[in-house]
Amino acid sequence: MNSTEQLEKFKSWLNQADEKYLDAFASQNQTLISHIYEMWQRFQDSKNIILLENKMLIVQPTTATPIHQKSLIISLPNAKQDELYFYQKADELPLIQSIKLEDEIGLVWNPEKQILEGIPTKSGEFLLTFQLDDGNTVYSSIFINPNPKYLWKNIPSDKNCRFWKPDSTSDKITTESGQLIAARMRGRTHAMKGTCCDDDFTIAYHEKSKVHFLAVSDGAGSAEFSRQGSKLAVNAAQHKVLELLNIEGKDYQKLSQKNEQELAYITKAMFKEAVQAAYFAQEKEAIDAAIELKSLSCTLLIAFTLPLIDGKWFTACYWIGDGAAAIFDPATKNVRLLGEVDSGLYSGETQFLTRIEANADNILARIYTDVRDSPPILILMTDGVSDPKFHTDIQLNSFETWQKFWLELHIPLQSEKPEKSLEEWLDFFSKGEHDDRTLAMFIPQLVWQRITHSASEKENLVNISSVIDEMNLQLDEKEQGENEDIKTSNITQNNETKPITLHKKSDVQVQEGAK
Repeated sequence: MNSTEQLEKFKSWLNQADEKYLDAFASQNQTLISHIYEMWQRFQDSKNIILLENKMLIVQPTTATPIHQKSLIISLPNAKQDELYFYQKADELPLIQSIKLEDEIGLVWNPEKQILEGIPTKSGEFLLTFQLDDGNTVYSSIFINPNPKYLWKNIPSDKNCRFWKPDSTSDKITTESGQLIAARMRGRTHAMKGTCCDDDFTIAYHEKSKVHFLAVSDGAGSAEFSRQGSKLAVNAAQHKVLELLNIEGKDYQKLSQKNEQELAYITKAMFKEAVQAAYFAQEKEAIDAAIELKSLSCTLLIAFTLPLIDGKWFTACYWIGDGAAAIFDPATKNVRLLGEVDSGLYSGETQFLTRIEANADNILARIYTDVRDSPPILILMTDGVSDPKFHTDIQLNSFETWQKFWLELHIPLQSEKPEKSLEEWLDFFSKGEHDDRTLAMFIPQLVWQRITHSASEKENLVNISSVIDEMNLQLDEKEQGENEDIKTSNITQNNETKPITLHKKSDVQVQEGAK
């Protein structure tokens, strides 16, 4: 079919199409239609055209017009906003002298290499004009898919709603031994609806005992007021621990002087009191506010670490639910989990703090302790962080994955206001992972100084990004041969090592009594 026949066919389609059909076609081909219209307008305005008695007479041009046997078509592959784009000219095409873009979109033409490259900064369809070496001009368009992150709305939560809390927050405490730093960020699922963040955290330092305290909690997504439940849990646990440490004449004030066995005994008593205080705070709130206790459901991870008089460091942790708590040791290339992820029979299940779990025996079974020669890097997080950063429980036990995670944290920690930068960093985009995110850490002073006083920040960021990219490739290659559905691993608790079966992490309630 020649061009005249194609035009006749197109006229026939236009005559038969209704208004809705034309509107749909126009909306999907705006650039093409605009282009055709412009060319037709130029053709009509030409001085070489004479209209006579409804017939179009084309006057021969004064100069010879080159005849092209075939129109050139340059098809550009789609691009993605904020991702590197690369187009190499096809060998059969003439050399391209230049490319003109109708808008600044982050792409540039390299005439020497005949490459169109860059990182698109906008999304949509854009017109490009190619000036060829043989004098011809070719028009084409490029479609840039939007960054999914920008498709999410960020609607502020209603400050007048019941149990409102800020959508994000952060905190930092400097001690003579290091830094306590924590932050939380509302997830995109909540931001899209304008609802509140369900996570919460607290950090505290008891100067007399040198105890560094951290707690994080993830409110159950299915529980209406879990945002209040998580807040009550972490604050009540912290209040109880500090209260015990302030009792004169008790062993709580002499933790640094105790041996490992005595420390384990005292810690169990402290954590039993703290966890029960967290549960009773929820129970009281349910009565006072006339709401169901179940509507306050949440996970709870609490930990503290302190120096001993013999120079060693003692750490203890209680962990119920999903998320993660660990001591990361880059010097020995070791990571120690301070508990186990609670997962149920189905994907997305976990255990929350309940009356059954607030039983003394159940609390004691979840307490892990650690003694080491140097101050630990202690990290607690909710599943909003652990799920996208440690996709499986296998990776949660992998030093390489933790090392990559630790390197990523260097970027916000190196800023002038690290706690605020950490808060913003928690807004990272991970496809399919849009939960609330909370992270709390104790970072020893020597480690903190190495992070903040190393090379220039700009140079560090480049180096860190390069290392992370390389580690991503290594981890991807390693995962290809692994079975991620199920794996056994050795876990040490109370000096007893036992094999456990690792499953995918989860985030909803396991039926009481199923544990």
